[in-house]
Amino acid sequence: MFRKFISELFFNTSLGNGFYSDLSSGTFVVLIIFMILSLLVIKFSEYIKFEFLIGLGLLLSSITTFNVLRYKPYGGDAKIYCDLTFLSKSSNLSIYDVEYKYTFNYPPIFRQLLDFSCDFGYQTNYYFFLVPALILFLLILRNENRNLFLSSMYLFGAFLALRWVLKTGNFVMLELVFLILFVWHYKKKSHFLYLFLILFGIQRIWFLLLVPILFYLDNTNFARKVKTIISASLFAILININSLNQFLGIIFNSNSQYNILKESPGHNTPSIYLGLLNILNIDSNIFLLLIYVLVCIFIMILVLRKYKMSTEIKLITTFTLVLLINPYLKPYHFIFIVPCLLLVSDSFLKDKRSIITAIIMPNLFWIIFSNLSSGTSLGFFQLFFIIAFIINLISLDKEKNEIDRFKI
Repeated sequence: MFRKFISELFFNTSLGNGFYSDLSSGTFVVLIIFMILSLLVIKFSEYIKFEFLIGLGLLLSSITTFNVLRYKPYGGDAKIYCDLTFLSKSSNLSIYDVEYKYTFNYPPIFRQLLDFSCDFGYQTNYYFFLVPALILFLLILRNENRNLFLSSMYLFGAFLALRWVLKTGNFVMLELVFLILFVWHYKKKSHFLYLFLILFGIQRIWFLLLVPILFYLDNTNFARKVKTIISASLFAILININSLNQFLGIIFNSNSQYNILKESPGHNTPSIYLGLLNILNIDSNIFLLLIYVLVCIFIMILVLRKYKMSTEIKLITTFTLVLLINPYLKPYHFIFIVPCLLLVSDSFLKDKRSIITAIIMPNLFWIIFSNLSSGTSLGFFQLFFIIAFIINLISLDKEKNEIDRFKI
């Protein structure tokens, strides 16, 4: 009986089965208890041994992350991308014109990259394509004498991010490379940071919003910033010149389920924008989307002005806020937070509250509620752990700044 229980627990956790059923009253009670206990654990974390938290974090991350590859279906997005490239080549049509139940929502340059990747088994072995980004991340950690074990633990288990990448098979490896290079050049105070930020942002369009925000936060030479941004933008456009108009048009004009004006919110798409519209029973449109973006930018500016933060914490806070307010937010986007942890000192990552909010609580949440009748909307709680983690970073940064001022 115990063996059957463990088998079902792993199976439900891998597929997230509980989120595909209706929320029951019993699950709601469990949720309240879970949140109360989470707050108590965070409050009294100083009394918990650090080694215990590390061990528990690794155990829970193993159950959610590696376990996802034990049960199919997984890697659905990888199959979709390769099917689209195959249909495009066989029909001699642009990949944006192929009639399929899904659309290709990446820039044109990805067509060539996917042709190459699918020829080398991306559809079935997509997780191996993450290796270059992983190696680059570890090399930078080693170059900066960072704690490899600690950062690897966050890469492995933070925010269920790697779990979602492995589950979906989404093509995020190139974005991770560009994002890691952006953070590295930011720390080196090199203007090439704008090049890699634009190359990262153009792959999702929404993240290009980071360019003017960083321009505002960056106090370096104005002329050099403008020159670098223009050059980087022209480069990004030139490598995507083929079918660029189709790519931009398909984001809003597509009749597929990837249209941000038609997507359904839930644990697979925990979009604040779509969630609010769903609660209010309002259909999405361009006007509402514009209002949402402007309001979010205003709130973000208020947050940055209200809280005094070091430059690095301000950047990771800004990046995370932009990610969370993305109207087409997907859980595999959480993996983009991991390269930004290069901006955070090891002392902040070692903080017990950081480990609890980033690793232990998200993974425990997924294990528990994948095995109960939870309902897809409960997946929005994935966002609360990220917000709690950022709030803790701001708190740690404030404490550090106060200590530094006292020393002076």
